[in-house]
Amino acid sequence: MDPCQAALSIVNALEEAGFQAYLVGGCVRDRLLGREPEDYDVCTDARPEQIQTLFPRTIATGIRHGTVTVIAGGHPVEVTTFRVEGAYRDGRRPSHVRFVRRVEEDLARRDFTINAMAVDRRGRLIDPFGGQGDLKRRVIRTVGAADDRFREDALRMVRAIRLAAQLEFTLHPETEEAIRRMAPDLARLSVERVVQELEKIWKTRRSSKAIASLFRLGMMDHLPPFRRWELPSSACLSPLTVLDEAPSRRMRWALLLHLCGQKPEEAARRLRELRLPRRDVEEIGRLYRSAASWPPILTEEEGKRRIFRDGIRFCREALELSQRLGAIDAEERLGQSEALNRWSDEMPIRRMGELAVNGKDLIDATGRPSGPWVGHTLERLADAVILGRLANDHQQLIEEGVRIGRDTTADPGDDD
Repeated sequence: MDPCQAALSIVNALEEAGFQAYLVGGCVRDRLLGREPEDYDVCTDARPEQIQTLFPRTIATGIRHGTVTVIAGGHPVEVTTFRVEGAYRDGRRPSHVRFVRRVEEDLARRDFTINAMAVDRRGRLIDPFGGQGDLKRRVIRTVGAADDRFREDALRMVRAIRLAAQLEFTLHPETEEAIRRMAPDLARLSVERVVQELEKIWKTRRSSKAIASLFRLGMMDHLPPFRRWELPSSACLSPLTVLDEAPSRRMRWALLLHLCGQKPEEAARRLRELRLPRRDVEEIGRLYRSAASWPPILTEEEGKRRIFRDGIRFCREALELSQRLGAIDAEERLGQSEALNRWSDEMPIRRMGELAVNGKDLIDATGRPSGPWVGHTLERLADAVILGRLANDHQQLIEEGVRIGRDTTADPGDDD
């Protein structure tokens, strides 16, 4: 059973039990566009407790607001009771919900017309706000007054931008004007919710369109944490098309830092402000710093050392990012890419674990206690091997390691 069949089986079961039930929201939109939906949602007039009774496997994911997740055919499907909502006092969640009997009332609370459609198991479309027409016109328009929808949840402004990029639509003039007018409300958003939308923007083919809109409509000046940064004006921005077709998510984050005028040495601090995972902070920051300092002329020694330190895949990514940052041109990148591949193939080892000696071997051979000298010696031996000055031979490396150890002044911490 695929996700669509799972959702339809839930609709069928609800109808057979005497309830109304529809596929609703993004899955209806995507099916009308001929796209495969990422997930399916169902709305119904059945109350949450009735849904839980009807289906054997459920999760009370948002039962206070009428949502129960039903597991059907191994797929989770959110099933929500028709509802209308009270005031959004915190700019995100309604103060209360009231369950209703008509699907049209439920659709009226949704964000955009293209998301405010429902379809029953017979394929009958419920479209009270002209969503199908907006799909044909390829336009993003709010359900009802844009000010009201954005006042309820300011994140809807960012979603409008993301949907326009994702679907390659344009904003309705009234929706766009409301975003310009209400952009200061974005300051109320949490960093985590903003980042979730940016992560979705990175998955679109036209990320540049979305980021350009965030700047053009004055949204970046109010979005946390960007509003605390010194941002360039939209007129001073580098070409945003560098974001499009960037081969990795971490490259897009690095490019965004660059477009926001943030220096490589500031990357870690800015990434922490974005509340990205620690690993992302380290990897994206390292990628940005490496690309920004990439030399226009890469010597064989430097290239092999970079490959050994960072790995060939990282080096290729840093090289491409360097071109996108404008540090090198396309011809330089092509030549260096060919050289990196050739040098990688020539190298007898590409990581420290492949070296024919280890720290214990050196300690046993020299009789010295463990200390920082061990790592220093292994680094020198590995460097000699990757540059072809020593063979990756255990005996040769031991002899050279003993010599290095003998010539090296004992570290102060050796006796600790």
